[in-house]
Parts: sequence; structure tokens; C-alpha cells
Amino acid sequence: LPDNCAADLQNQNPTVMQAYTGFVAYQSLYHAGCLLNSNTGSYCFSDAVTNASSPTDSYVYYLPLGISLPSTTSPSCSSCLRDTMSVFASTATNRSQPLSKVYGTAAAMIDLTCGADFVNASIPTVPSTGAASLISGSGVLGSIALLLSLITVLS
Repeated sequence: LPDNCAADLQNQNPTVMQAYTGFVAYQSLYHAGCLLNSNTGSYCFSDAVTNASSPTDSYVYYLPLGISLPSTTSPSCSSCLRDTMSVFASTATNRSQPLSKVYGTAAAMIDLTCGADFVNASIPTVPSTGAASLISGSGVLGSIALLLSLITVLS
């Protein structure tokens, strides 16, 4: 994509930036999306998006796209959340990933809710330099839908 779309990337074409962010985030979303709940055997992602008693559980799956957790996020402090954030912590060490710009704050928020050291919040972060501009509001859902479709097809 960087070679074929260099001009569009340089010009911050919103559609190309959205696609690029989705491609860059794919690996961590794929790994997190394949995690199993050790208690039920179901997919952690499926549990998160269908949890009516804690609808904010799904918000962590937006982190790889560089989208911060809303301040009202109150996730279930489950092994699935811990495992998902562990996958994301590994990715966040790569500063070229959009996740690296939002992981530290998200991990600190989760630790406030779930207890100190529930997740690794010590991943070095970099100041945000326009990660939000990579994705427009309605485009986020398109990126998630695209990534979920790819996960389904490749599984």
C-alpha cells in the first residue's frame, strides 16, 4: 500500500488513510479476535460485543485503530480483557502502530477500574500526532466491519 498509494498517503486521502490504518491494525485485531474465553470456550470478542450488562467491553477492540477509550468506559475485569490487552501491549511497543498512541492511557484507565497492574500500563507511548485524523467517525465502523469480514474469511 505505501508504494502504490504514496501520493494519496502523503495527501492524507481519508479513504486511503482509513484503509491503511485497517491494514496496519489487522494483525493485532486478528490475534485478539481469536482469543478464547477460558471459562466458556467462546471467543472473547464475541463475548465483548454481546455483553448487554457491560456494553463498553467492546471498546477495547477499537484501540488498534488508534481510537482512545471514551472516559465513560467501564469494562468487565475479565481474563478476556486481560488477555486482549496483553496482545495489544505487544503491538503497542511498535511506535508506527496507531495503537501505540492510545494504549498507555487505555491501560491506565483499565487499571483504575480493575485494580493496579491488571494490565501492563508501562508500554512507552508517543504524543498523538493526528492519529484521530486517520479515521473519520463513520469510517471507523467501516474499518471494523472490513477487519471482521477478513477475520471471518481467514478463520
